[in-house]
Amino acid sequence: MNYYIYATDHAIKRYQQRQKAISRQKAIHNIVEGVKRSRLIGFAKGKREVREHRGVIFVCELDGRKMNVITVLNSKAELRFLDDDEKKEYCFNE
Repeated sequence: MNYYIYATDHAIKRYQQRQKAISRQKAIHNIVEGVKRSRLIGFAKGKREVREHRGVIFVCELDGRKMNVITVLNSKAELRFLDDDEKKEYCFNE
């Protein structure tokens, strides 16, 4: 992944609410590191990717070489990873 990764204010707040009550800087660090280690699990409309790392879901919006993390969710479901053919056909609805 060759993107500059940025966390929006919304994503930072959601991370702090759903993961840990930690400082803003630590939340940003954890989000960026989580996205770096994440797997692509689907696409949302527009240029959005849905990524997962250790039960944390990151919804990211691509903008050139920038990847903006727009929200953070917790996964309560058991994830099934898609093969390449399924990724092309699968799309998350909002």
